[in-house]
Amino acid sequence: MVRIKRTGEVREVDRDTFRLLRAEEKRLRRSKAGVVTPNHPSERSALLSTDYISLDNSDDMQATWLIDPMNMEDSLAAQMDTDAFIKTLTPYQRDVFEKCLLGTMSLAEYAASHGVSYQAIQNIAAKLREKAKKYFD
Repeated sequence: MVRIKRTGEVREVDRDTFRLLRAEEKRLRRSKAGVVTPNHPSERSALLSTDYISLDNSDDMQATWLIDPMNMEDSLAAQMDTDAFIKTLTPYQRDVFEKCLLGTMSLAEYAASHGVSYQAIQNIAAKLREKAKKYFD
């Protein structure tokens, strides 16, 4: 059985065709790895890829240094969860959450700018933390 990569189609082929395809696949893999190919023993083909580095006169480097440590899927899921949580808040809670807990404004600055006591904002922030803990756990 052979799967056609472009279409995802799976077909049955005869033994000779399979051997031909397998030989071609091996040749392509060897050329990508910079291995000498049987047809051109004096040449080493260069690898053209964004995830592989081959330096002249040195060992080949692994592609692990190219891996982005930031997992975009996890970031997107966290952002979606945060957006859903924010929708459960009242407008006043949302403002405190976005400016104080997510943003850079301190509770004291927020209280002073909105003309309310620090203790009131501190209580709202504590309730928001409890609500977020229940929501995200």
